[in-house]
Amino acid sequence: MPNVEKRNAIAWWILFVLAVAGVVTPFFFTLFGAETGDWVFGVIAFCIVFGIAAIVVAIMYTKRAGQVSRMLNNENLLAHWTYSTEEWAQFTQKEHKENTRDKRNMFVLVAVIAVIVGITLSFINPDRWLIYLFTVLGIILLIGAAAFWTVQMRYRQNRKYPGEVYISPDAAFINREFHSWHGSGASLEEVSYLNTDPAPPVIHVVYRVPSQYRRQSVDVRIPVPRGEEKTAEIIVARLQSQLKSR
Repeated sequence: MPNVEKRNAIAWWILFVLAVAGVVTPFFFTLFGAETGDWVFGVIAFCIVFGIAAIVVAIMYTKRAGQVSRMLNNENLLAHWTYSTEEWAQFTQKEHKENTRDKRNMFVLVAVIAVIVGITLSFINPDRWLIYLFTVLGIILLIGAAAFWTVQMRYRQNRKYPGEVYISPDAAFINREFHSWHGSGASLEEVSYLNTDPAPPVIHVVYRVPSQYRRQSVDVRIPVPRGEEKTAEIIVARLQSQLKSR
C-alpha cells in the first residue's frame, strides 16, 4: 500500500512554504520601490496564522508518515493480513452499515443541539431569529454533507482496493486509512474481539484524540481473516495489556 500519510505531510509542508512566501514577498516588493496598499498587512497576518497552523499539521503528518513507513517495512508488527475477495466484500458491506449508523447518530445529535441553541437564542433575542435560523440550517447542512462524504469515501475506497491491514502495538493501517492511538494526545480506551457472523470477526478498537473542544472517540473495526483467529486473540490480549499497564 502507498504511504498516504507521506503525501499528506508533503502537501502541508508545501502549504507552509507558500505561507512563508506570502509573508516575505511583500517586503521584497517594498525594497524594489513597489507601492503596496494597506491590504498587504491583512495578507501578511493571514499568512502568519496559516503558516503556524500549517507547520503544526505538517509535523503531525510527518510523524504519522514515519509510523506508516515502519509498519510497511514490517517493523514491530503484530500482524499483516490480506483477505479473500469474499471476506473483504462481506466486511465492506458490514462496515458501511456500521459507519452509516455511527455518522447518522452523530448528525442527529449535532442537529438537535443546534436546533436547541437556535431556539434558545431566538427567545433571548427575538429580533434576530431569522439569522439564527439560517445559522442553524447552515450548521446542519455542513455537518450532514461532511458525514455523507466521509461515509461514501470510505465505502468507495474499500470497494476499489483489495483488503490489506497492518497492525502494530500503537496503530493500524487499514486499506489506506491510518489510525494511531499513541502520541499527539491520543490514548487507547478499549479493545475487544467481536464475532460478526456471517461477516469476518473483527478486532474492535476505541481510542480518543484531541479535538477542538473535547476529546473525540474513534471506533476502529479490523477484520480478521479465516485462520487468523488465534493471532487476533493474541493481538487483543496484547493491546488490553497496554490498557492495564497505564
